[in-house]
Amino acid sequence: MVNGSPFFFIFGSSSFGPLSGFFFYAMPMRKCFCFVVLLLALASCQKGHMVTVTVHGSGSVSPLQVADVPTGESCSFSITPDPGHSLHALLVNGSKDPAVTLTNSATSYLLTNITADVVLGVQFIPTPWIKLTVEPSGIVLPYGDTCTVSWEIANLSMVYLNGEPVDTYRNKKVLRLFADTKFTLTGKFGDYTFTEEQEVQVGDWTTSTFGLVSYYPWKYKALSVSSFEGEILDYWIPDPELLSWVFYYHRDGKISYSFTEEIASWLIEGDTIFQNREPFKLQVNQNEMILSYQTMYNGELIWFDMVFEHASDTPTDPD
Repeated sequence: MVNGSPFFFIFGSSSFGPLSGFFFYAMPMRKCFCFVVLLLALASCQKGHMVTVTVHGSGSVSPLQVADVPTGESCSFSITPDPGHSLHALLVNGSKDPAVTLTNSATSYLLTNITADVVLGVQFIPTPWIKLTVEPSGIVLPYGDTCTVSWEIANLSMVYLNGEPVDTYRNKKVLRLFADTKFTLTGKFGDYTFTEEQEVQVGDWTTSTFGLVSYYPWKYKALSVSSFEGEILDYWIPDPELLSWVFYYHRDGKISYSFTEEIASWLIEGDTIFQNREPFKLQVNQNEMILSYQTMYNGELIWFDMVFEHASDTPTDPD
């Protein structure tokens, strides 16, 4: 006590100019109580934590900075990618938030339990995408006809068509189809996989000239001579050796034979079939095929007809 009054002794320090150093101060109890209240009020006015946003890429974040966030509180941010871009990642003081997924839509993000200053990194990227096109579309493709499969990609790597790597510079393939076929195009961006599918329906072998020629093997049935008007001028059955020959018109455009190891090529254009580039008029149905070429007969220009029938009910190229 000092002069009969209770006192508190306060020990402190200062770093203010000429008053720097330590001090010792005696204060009456009533004044001391007011001083403690003042200290508590000053403590409650201490600044909180700072949250600063850094933006990488094309997009916007609001707000870009939040000051004086009390310990344990949260902050919400509105995030909007620019057109053609997506939010890729959010990094809190350099650590990626695994809950954030790739999106090209506006979104919000809640930063919770703030206990220190935070740098929130927001990363935008050009939106990855993939597009698969098959033409013709919307039809049942005749057996053995071709379709064009093309693709477009953006910001993707490791692109595959039905499991096979594609050439990203030559972005299409022309394929001949013999059965219903599903095309699946996939591409990778980091841990994300982008997929697009198209399915083509294909008719059976009777729906196209290609199928009628190639589905079953052929053998000679007869030989004939006909006029340009279609009149049969002569008709005969070949000798047994020719009747035993079998002709295989393969899907890959090659012809093989039972009587020789030679291989020929074939190609259909309209009502003409080319065999090793030699043209023949083609007539074919489910049971018979006639290949004809022009020649002279008794001084008259006629069609020489080679008439074929199926040699087997086993397909030339089994599926």
